[in-house]
Amino acid sequence: MNPERTENKDPRWTIAVLVVWTVVLLFLMTVPMAENPMPRTSIFRYWDKIAHVGLFAVTGFVSVFGARFFRRFGSRLFFGLSLSLFLAFGTELAQAYLSYRSGEFYDLMADLLGIFAGLFVYLALYLHEGLRSHLRL
Repeated sequence: MNPERTENKDPRWTIAVLVVWTVVLLFLMTVPMAENPMPRTSIFRYWDKIAHVGLFAVTGFVSVFGARFFRRFGSRLFFGLSLSLFLAFGTELAQAYLSYRSGEFYDLMADLLGIFAGLFVYLALYLHEGLRSHLRL
């Protein structure tokens, strides 16, 4: 029996990564923020959107990576997309009801862009056979 094959089939540690990242994301998206937490310059004023894209790119990637309890790649991709979309819409909706945060349409658009970027990176790595086995995707 190939030991690498056995290790790849044990999804517990990838589930742990997914759970930890989800907790971190929920904390970051619901914690009270300072009035202007991001630097605002006349050159570029949308640092918060960059943060949303980055956070949800990681979310998209980790959601598929953590779904190794599904055998089929299509099922993992569907689960990752569904969980990521749920978190994006859920956090923006929750922010709309928190007095110290605001849910914004453009934040949601940045979240969606990040999700698809993260899924694209995972898919590109997965389709490269050498990287897929090396990274144990």
